[in-house]
Amino acid sequence: MKKFITNKYVLTILGIVLFFAIWLIISYSVQDQKMIFPDPWSTVKEAGRILQGKYIYKCIGWTFMRMAIGFTCAFTLACIFGVIAGNFPHFKTLFKPIVVALKSIPTSAFVFLFLIVSGARYAPIYIVVFISFPILYEAFSAGVSNVPQEILEAAKIDGGGVLRTIFKIRLPLALPYIFVGIASSFALSFKIEIMAEITSGDTKHGIGSAISAAQKSDPSNMLPIFAYSLIAVVFILLVTILEDVVARKIRKY
Repeated sequence: MKKFITNKYVLTILGIVLFFAIWLIISYSVQDQKMIFPDPWSTVKEAGRILQGKYIYKCIGWTFMRMAIGFTCAFTLACIFGVIAGNFPHFKTLFKPIVVALKSIPTSAFVFLFLIVSGARYAPIYIVVFISFPILYEAFSAGVSNVPQEILEAAKIDGGGVLRTIFKIRLPLALPYIFVGIASSFALSFKIEIMAEITSGDTKHGIGSAISAAQKSDPSNMLPIFAYSLIAVVFILLVTILEDVVARKIRKY
């Protein structure tokens, strides 16, 4: 019985049930819940209606594409600077104020900055880059710098050069840190992308754009906004599960 209760899949299902139970309680405690705080059943039905059309899939595709471009750029930059920082402590100290500043600046400030600099269409991509970069950078730098010294000494004795040590020893041993960084920043990037689309208001297609359009068409009706948000949450969960499966496959090899 104890093993059944502590099973992660059972706990996940119980967590989902608890989430919907709290949602239901809040919705029925709010007056005119259909307009202000829709209940789960109404939201699921509205999400089903939205999923029957083609527009939502175009929105998901565009949101994911922009997020993927921004995340890939952030990952590449984090790999370069993180590996350098992991190998050279002085560079890590020099670069630390920049990373702290990027983590401290409010996301809304990035939104307004890139709306002016790059325009509404490309602002979400740049925002994802600057929000994801510090998390991924710290994952790379921590993973590379925490390689046991005896392994590095053995590599030197074997005549391994700097590049060979990085690609054959440091990066492979840093993979657990890197996977944690990806897991921490990927879902966050998706949420930031949607938020940036809502704020910018001119990305043509995207989940954030759909939420913004629903709010403008009828500001008093929150049902479509909840439905689009539920679809986004389910999509993020599916991507996270896929990411976890791939990560476990890679760890085996």
